[in-house]
Amino acid sequence: MNHFYTANQSIEFGLLVTLIGREARGQSYNAKLGAAWTVRNRVIRPMWWGKDWISVIEKKAQYTSMEPPSGKDPNLLIYPDLVSPAWQECIQAAEAAYWSDGTDPTTGADHYYDKSLDDNPPSWATALSHTCDIGALRFFRTP
Repeated sequence: MNHFYTANQSIEFGLLVTLIGREARGQSYNAKLGAAWTVRNRVIRPMWWGKDWISVIEKKAQYTSMEPPSGKDPNLLIYPDLVSPAWQECIQAAEAAYWSDGTDPTTGADHYYDKSLDDNPPSWATALSHTCDIGALRFFRTP
C-alpha cells in the first residue's frame, strides 16, 4: 500500500527505520516487524516512555542503539544502506508498523531484548509478561 507522509511523519518514519536497522537488521522480517511494533505499541499507550513516535524512539535508556554516543553500542554508527536487502526489510517493517498494516506479531509487546542476554537479562524482564520469541528477540508487554 502506498502512503503519503507529512514532513513530521517523514522524520518519525526515518527514525523508526534507523532504529529497526540498528536493532534488528540481521534478524528475520518478522523480528524486524516485532521491533517496530514495540515502538508503535508504546506510541498508542503513552506512558513514562513517551507519547509520540519521536519521544518514544529517543527516550533515554530504552532503545540503546538510539542513545547518545557512549561507546557502549557499536550500532550507534550504523546508518541506513538503502540498497541492502536487509535495510529494505527494515523499511517494509517500519511502514507496516507505522501505518498499522497487518497484525502485530508480538501481541502487544512494548519491550524486547536479544537472547544473547539470557544469562543476565534486563531487570525489567521479570516484571513484564513474556508474549513471544521471534528469532533472537524475546518480547514482553507491560501489564
